[in-house]
Amino acid sequence: MNRSILQIYTENDDEAFAFYKSVFNADVGFIDTDENGNVIHQELNVNGQAIAIGKIISNKTTGSTMQFCLQYNNNQKNAVQQIYNKLVKDSKIITDYGKLIFTDVGFELVDKYGVWWCIFC
Repeated sequence: MNRSILQIYTENDDEAFAFYKSVFNADVGFIDTDENGNVIHQELNVNGQAIAIGKIISNKTTGSTMQFCLQYNNNQKNAVQQIYNKLVKDSKIITDYGKLIFTDVGFELVDKYGVWWCIFC
């Protein structure tokens, strides 16, 4: 296997791309365009992990319950706090920021784009 890509589909893909770029302080990864110059695939590099954000295609996108978990190193607790501070607005808290059963620092929430995140050290 070469790599894994987490894929998010949303109506507002360009807005979501900019939002997640800010949330994760991410670098722009791979971007592909069609023959007319329209973006057809865009990825962010989040600490070496690919997160792609695309537009919902009604006849191809199906609904399911998924959770994206990102585990940071113990020395990255500030990064986890900053991510929480940016994601929490307009989200549904599953487990608030703090001590979780399996770690001292983390949280779970469903963000404004409907993505269920579990982020922890």
